[in-house]
Amino acid sequence: MSAAPRVSVLMTTHNGAPLLGEALDSVLAQRFRDFELVVVDDASTDGATPALLDAYAARDARLRVLRPPRNLGVVEARNFGFAACRGAYVAAHDHDDLSHPDRLGAQVAHLDAHPEVVLLGTGAVLAREGRSRPTDYHAAGTPLMLRWTLHVDNPLTWSSVMFRAEAVRRLGVFLRPEYEYADDYDLYHRLLAVGEIARLDAMLTTYRWHARNTTHSRGDALFGNAVRVLAGAYRPWLGAAAEAAAALVIRHLSGREPVRDLATLERLGEVVERVLEGFCAAHALPPAGRTMVEAQAACLWWRLARGAARAGLPAALRRHRARPALCRAWRPPVGDVLASSLIGALRRHRATRPLVEALRWRGP
Repeated sequence: MSAAPRVSVLMTTHNGAPLLGEALDSVLAQRFRDFELVVVDDASTDGATPALLDAYAARDARLRVLRPPRNLGVVEARNFGFAACRGAYVAAHDHDDLSHPDRLGAQVAHLDAHPEVVLLGTGAVLAREGRSRPTDYHAAGTPLMLRWTLHVDNPLTWSSVMFRAEAVRRLGVFLRPEYEYADDYDLYHRLLAVGEIARLDAMLTTYRWHARNTTHSRGDALFGNAVRVLAGAYRPWLGAAAEAAAALVIRHLSGREPVRDLATLERLGEVVERVLEGFCAAHALPPAGRTMVEAQAACLWWRLARGAARAGLPAALRRHRARPALCRAWRPPVGDVLASSLIGALRRHRATRPLVEALRWRGP
């Protein structure tokens, strides 16, 4: 074989023919050319997927198709493929997503210039039912901010990440099957012990939403394992309360589910405060760093209160102001506060709900 490429793009598929061709095209059309595309065909049974892969491989020698002897499942298939990757950098790519033409080049340039960064994501566009919009992640900022955000959310789209193969090999195992469906989130947290994680805010990836996405088809398993990951991070700060706190954060901050009662909102406020204090103490943040983290924590607290208010709980706005530690570094725009109060009041009264829906006033 030729000399090892700079980048290995790792993709797995199982009966993925309907969306696979566009995903392959998006990788093979990259302006950065020094890569291999490693695709694990995980015992597809549809006939169309193996045929499609063989046709592409015949046209482009950069595509390597691996076929394990049996169906492994997504985590073990990714591990199987990673073992065959030859690049110093490995780019993740699901078979139903798209990479924009400059994605690989931008990530290689950033990793080359920042040796302390072991994993790098990009901004992502969410494509659903013919419409596209940016994901609602906070701006990435510094690696410190990404480290903080990983303790309250998952701010990375799997198909956008590129990582140093050597850094992952230091962990001993790439993805852990016991964290299936949240295996990416588990990997990010384990890599925090090895180096920094960063994200380019440029929209260089498209995440295609559809009914077969793991996020939707395996939601319960994803939720449970994401809670396990976050509870492990919280345990040094919250002790026995770590798992319950992690469940609240995964459901309402990461999962964006609106809070619908004041008691839950109060518990979430306490969790965010305690996690903020634990994080700042654990990383001995200088004043400027602490101010940045506190400002994002304040934004998160407002998002929780805003969502609760707009879901029909306007009293949430009073609870928001009752936590000065989560308000001093950043305050929401007055117009947003007033609009949230009005929308919440209208939604609260059943007679006005048809009017609200007709005006398409939705929650965040």
